[in-house]
Amino acid sequence: MDNRLTKKRLSNFLAYEWLLTLGVIIAAIMAMELLYTMLATRLTEGQRFKYYFDEEIAAIDAFSVYNLLGVDIGKNGKTFSYDVLSVETESLVANTDVLSMRLSLHEGDAIFTSAVEKEGAGSRAKVVVDAYSVYDYESLLASAKEYLAQFIVSGGDIYDTADYDENLIRAYFDERMKGDNRYRTEEDKEVGRQSEIGRILKLAKDVEDFEKILNCGKESLFFRYTKYAQSIVLYTEDDIYTKRYDEQVKAGKADLIYGINVAELTGGKNVSDYLKLQGNDGADGVVLELFDFSSVQYDLQFECISFVDTLVREFSDILD
Repeated sequence: MDNRLTKKRLSNFLAYEWLLTLGVIIAAIMAMELLYTMLATRLTEGQRFKYYFDEEIAAIDAFSVYNLLGVDIGKNGKTFSYDVLSVETESLVANTDVLSMRLSLHEGDAIFTSAVEKEGAGSRAKVVVDAYSVYDYESLLASAKEYLAQFIVSGGDIYDTADYDENLIRAYFDERMKGDNRYRTEEDKEVGRQSEIGRILKLAKDVEDFEKILNCGKESLFFRYTKYAQSIVLYTEDDIYTKRYDEQVKAGKADLIYGINVAELTGGKNVSDYLKLQGNDGADGVVLELFDFSSVQYDLQFECISFVDTLVREFSDILD
């Protein structure tokens, strides 16, 4: 039998079987895409840092705040640690439910919002606290200190880097990064362990600075609130908010710091050159709040502390 491949036979095959050939090519491409997706390293919630400009906030330009952060992906940089692999921002539009949708997927770490009170509507900053999981700054500090304490030698000081046990950090890294495709070889793991040591020591310094901010003595800097207090006024027909408010008070969570009034940051760059309240010339009324997703990003939840620290350093002399 003559099975030689000739130009005529190839032409006849393509003429009658081109659909089959096209189908095979498409199937091969789809299979490769599926394989790539399955093998690719997916970012965890903590490895994506995202901050929002709320519906009443205007950034001077899309990269105004971003450029201050000194983002250096994969390294322990000016703001974030080596394990933050994506930094994003998004401006929200009024009368949409985008924020709710994003936060349901754990997409969000910080938000610049408005504390300006509007008749019949209250302030957006209080709406965000009442509606979502927002970290009060005092609890965030306490959680960060508890987190760091696990790496300290007995009787040590979390703010003294000499008191950190590198073996504890290395062991913690090995457990935390199980299954991470970035660390397949022993050489890769050792590089990762050194980065993790750097992350913890950097966090210790950032947490110390964060505590200095909270104890700076400038009360006007802080946006204080008791969760659900505004909802009681706005939704008088629903007593669920009264019950929730009472629970907050009984738990000692009244009048907590839920944000920083960024216009009160002075002595550095002019914050109004970077963001402002829509319709205003300055940043009066702009508040920086932080979301609490520690249940799904425990180790990297404290990157928001580093975010706050950088902005305070850039816009004020509090940490000088």
